[in-house]
Amino acid sequence: MASERASWLVRSTSPLHFCATFAVAALLQNALGLPMPTGIALDTLHVVGTVLANTGLALALWCIALFALRRTTILPAHVPARLIVRGPYRWTRNPFYVSLLLSYAGLAAILDVPWALALMPIPLAVLRKAIIPFEETCLHARFGADYADYRASVPRWF
Repeated sequence: MASERASWLVRSTSPLHFCATFAVAALLQNALGLPMPTGIALDTLHVVGTVLANTGLALALWCIALFALRRTTILPAHVPARLIVRGPYRWTRNPFYVSLLLSYAGLAAILDVPWALALMPIPLAVLRKAIIPFEETCLHARFGADYADYRASVPRWF
């Protein structure tokens, strides 16, 4: 079973990595505040953050709906029943992770936590080094040539 082979980083899920990193960033902002723009620049940053966070949320909900409709798991440590290649999965193999990145950056802007942007490479590294390679190995083992064809035609990110 895939969950037995999954490292704790994979089993703990990427949303948790993003939340934990954001919490540390908020603590750092409180203790060692990085400067924020003021006036119209801050207002613009909040608007951009709102657009990013809402886009990320909409994309995440779309991905979750696709997994629910196809009756397969969204958890990387579980064995998928089906390969999802529709919707945003036509443009990137990891739209759910793109949604997390968009939401994270948007919330950092909305909530005035620039430390979150400085620490963003941490959850991104966990995705790139642990979660995505594990998922890709499992998907190839489960779906073989179908996944190889999908992987060859759709980029990991964009």
